[in-house]
Amino acid sequence: MKKFMKLLLFILIALVALAVLYVLGNIVFAALTRFNPDHELPLKAEKKYSSQKEIDNKLPNDSTKTYKILIWNIGYGGLGAEADFFYDGGKMVVSPKEWVLRYNEGIQDFLKNCDADFILLQEVDTAGRRSHYINQKEKIASALPEYYSAFAVNYDVRFVPVPYTNPMGRVLGGLQSLSRYYPTECKRIQLPNKEDFPDKLFYLQRCLLLQRFPIAESNKDLIVINTHFEAYDKGEIKKKQMDFTRKILLDEYNKGNFVVLGGDWNICPPGIDPYKFAKEPESDYLNANADENYILGWKYAYDPSKGTNRKNKTPFDPQKSFTTVIDYFFVSPNIDVLNVNTIDLGFRFSDHQPVLLEMKLKN
Repeated sequence: MKKFMKLLLFILIALVALAVLYVLGNIVFAALTRFNPDHELPLKAEKKYSSQKEIDNKLPNDSTKTYKILIWNIGYGGLGAEADFFYDGGKMVVSPKEWVLRYNEGIQDFLKNCDADFILLQEVDTAGRRSHYINQKEKIASALPEYYSAFAVNYDVRFVPVPYTNPMGRVLGGLQSLSRYYPTECKRIQLPNKEDFPDKLFYLQRCLLLQRFPIAESNKDLIVINTHFEAYDKGEIKKKQMDFTRKILLDEYNKGNFVVLGGDWNICPPGIDPYKFAKEPESDYLNANADENYILGWKYAYDPSKGTNRKNKTPFDPQKSFTTVIDYFFVSPNIDVLNVNTIDLGFRFSDHQPVLLEMKLKN
């Protein structure tokens, strides 16, 4: 009996030791391989097919010209209508490969036919277990060969150890911006991020992807900024990110430039009840709105008629799933907003819906 008890105790101690070593090993490995980008990082904008010289591809100096900008968080091609997600209260970590292939095909087909001048995408993977190691950045760039494509990494972790029974593993993804026009400047700008240890070792390094498009016969530029602000906080980190971004927006506008910020804000715009489209009670959601006085004179541009994001607690059910508006634009006073439309795809390919802005630049 004593031998059995000693053996049992030894096994328990060994299991505890292994668990501790696993946790510590993951922390050490993550610290040694942590993605640590510079505050600003220049990026290249390239396209698969070129029919004209880049220097000639400027925006026309024409105040009657309209432009279309599309934003879409594509959910790394893994969060279509059938999927749920463990981080939102669901069970799934990785969707089946056949789903992911179908979602990716649907995303590419939609983008090929959306007729936008600028496309700002979030949660685009180049590698990762969650997306079955599909290089979505390259797939999308190949599907849109006449668009210039730039990519800014915001999630680069060699091994995400949660959930412990089925770890997410490798993640490499970020923001992708595509345009019909050639940007003379592309850069990744680091945002304030989580600093809690050890969470920060396994989390996103959120950023802005800023692009500069010169206007012909002018000393002015159109500044287009792709963003994906903080999601899993109570607002403190998001406020730091917004304060940081404000300075960039004002600096460009004060130079006389036209400025558009678009993407996934993870917070509702002013004037929208976060629970406007709720069909069932939902408590696990940040009930807050972006600051209506964020920059006086600037405009939030969104479609109030449809939700842009769904909760991933369960597969999508149009009669039950919680949806809300968190994908939209913020534009400078020298831009006329003509129309904003959330395109209802029934969340077939992502847990977000694409949103299309039509605008003009004022003289």
